[in-house]
Amino acid sequence: MKEVFLGLDMGGTQIKLGLVDREGNLMETEMFPAKSDLTIQDRLDELVSDIDLKIANYKLLGIGIAFPGIVDNQKNKIVSKYVKYTDAHKADLNSWAGSHWNVPVTLENDARAALIGEWQYGSGKGSNNIVMVTLGTGMGSAVLIEGKLLRGRNFLAGNLGGHMSINFEGDECNCGNVGCVETAASTWALPKNLRKIENYEKSELSKMSSFEYKDIFELASKGDIAAEKLKSKSLEAWSSGIINLLHAYDPELLIIGGGIMKSKNEIIPFFEKRINERSWLPKDSIRIETANQTKYAGILGVCYLSKI
Repeated sequence: MKEVFLGLDMGGTQIKLGLVDREGNLMETEMFPAKSDLTIQDRLDELVSDIDLKIANYKLLGIGIAFPGIVDNQKNKIVSKYVKYTDAHKADLNSWAGSHWNVPVTLENDARAALIGEWQYGSGKGSNNIVMVTLGTGMGSAVLIEGKLLRGRNFLAGNLGGHMSINFEGDECNCGNVGCVETAASTWALPKNLRKIENYEKSELSKMSSFEYKDIFELASKGDIAAEKLKSKSLEAWSSGIINLLHAYDPELLIIGGGIMKSKNEIIPFFEKRINERSWLPKDSIRIETANQTKYAGILGVCYLSKI
């Protein structure tokens, strides 16, 4: 019977499930609705029957969980009160896995899990000093130094790239800080930033009930002035945040992920230019790659962590 690890990537709208063997091969995958209106314990209990079906022909060695919040990987506890599963900090993951399958759990923040997935199986192979950022809804980040995840005493280290303040006189962020990268460059901040633009009512964006970065880049390419201004503001904010991360951690490789990287031919050259212009790094010394394992990096990452 094939031995596998089970990975769960707990997104805000969907939960990705995957079975990964010892060699890092993805054997089975499935996606489920997050149902984040439930308690996380209830949702996990609902998944038991689905998991049982998936592992019926395998020997389960362990479960890895990637979660979008601050986590204590030593105690397998979710530390932050996540906006979706507000009770997540109360979840007893060890008991859940132990009572149903008698296997250990590995818990990690989703950005760190994705970084491990890229390091072992994607764009980060062969590099041991990596900063990874994910752009879009916000700006997530994770850091690998000398082949080890950076976590810190309170499990925050390298993980809050989007909440570095780049403007102490800026807008208040949803985290309580002021002038964070995400106040200038995130999906949630786009409507507010649109309304700050003169004559924004003339933009196609003002006629849309909601919009994302793919709409921003598409309309900017068609000459929509407001979309172009939002794109420029976001690129500048991301660049500032990335340069701060590069100064702090001095990696050899910068990996950039997120659905927005469909516009990588615009984004990467912009970042390269700003890094060369404004950072202390030697010219062209940082290698920039797009994420390779875009869909299942988190699952591959927590399953890798489960076996070491």
